[in-house]
Amino acid sequence: MQDSFDAFEYIDFLSARWKFAGLACVFAIVAGLATGLLLPKRYTATATILIDPPAGGDPRIATAVTTVYLESLKTYELLATNDQLFVRAAGQFHLRDQDGSPIESLKRLVLKVDKLRDTRALQISVTLPDPRTSQAVAQFIAEGAVELSRSGGKEADESLIEVAAKAAEVAKARLNDAETAWQKAAGAHSAEALRSEVSDDGYLKSRVEEQLLDEQADVAGNSTQAQRDVGASRARAELLQRRISELALAIDEKSTALAKQSAREQDLQAVLTVARTAYGAAMQRLADLRISLGSRTEWLRVVDPGIIPQRPSSPNVPLILIGAASLALFGSLLYLTLSFSLTRGRRRYDPPLRMARHGAD
Repeated sequence: MQDSFDAFEYIDFLSARWKFAGLACVFAIVAGLATGLLLPKRYTATATILIDPPAGGDPRIATAVTTVYLESLKTYELLATNDQLFVRAAGQFHLRDQDGSPIESLKRLVLKVDKLRDTRALQISVTLPDPRTSQAVAQFIAEGAVELSRSGGKEADESLIEVAAKAAEVAKARLNDAETAWQKAAGAHSAEALRSEVSDDGYLKSRVEEQLLDEQADVAGNSTQAQRDVGASRARAELLQRRISELALAIDEKSTALAKQSAREQDLQAVLTVARTAYGAAMQRLADLRISLGSRTEWLRVVDPGIIPQRPSSPNVPLILIGAASLALFGSLLYLTLSFSLTRGRRRYDPPLRMARHGAD
């Protein structure tokens, strides 16, 4: 039966072969150093964009910024990573002259955009073999992202203004129709004219009724007069009676027409009032949109175009050396551990030597 694991035996095994691990680490460090020196240097330049709150919004927004609002600003990363913008940068700075890889791969290798957590800062990093070119490309993309934001906000504002202008035109047309209908209704047969006619007919009827009363009084008071005068008075009374009936009928007809015309004019007046209110509101909205043009969205500005980097960002020689040494040490320990296990399994390890050093069990 195989003995259980003995830590002292394992340590003795490793101490007897420490030169192997040391040589492996030295070889890995030398190889890592050579690799770090032979790899082409690449420089990273970083430009910074600050995202300001909307200029036309509540001024308290600047101090009442929430985490949710800051997190929503990550959408502006899409502006800096715009494919067309990177293609323009690649063409202007001849990025594909040195690297013939597809534009997607080149973009992933060269460009990195990150909105710093809990801030309104957007960082654009460009990594290229030439430090001057990397700074120029970073500044170009930052300025391009700002321009895209402004043009996008301008297009949105112009679209809203166009919609508001069309709404104002529709409201103006409705107002013109309402005014035309009101003017036609307020013409010769307006409620005011009908009311005047009814008033005149009523006054005339009262006068005729007074004359009729006078004629009837004359007929009653002059019963002893000649039959001819009495007949004439009665004829005039009958004529006045018919006139009163005609005036009463005319007053009834005109009163009915007055009621209908008044109701119609009230309806048209209500429609005209609504049309004027709608037109005023549409014009006010159009004016407000024109005044607030470009002030309702976040305002992007380049606060740091970046500097020409002096030290390469890659290769990172110290990191390569640490990684190579760690990997070599781990590999050598793994190899020695496997060797120890195999040797112990085959009983190749010298038990008397272990007993001499550590004593028997």
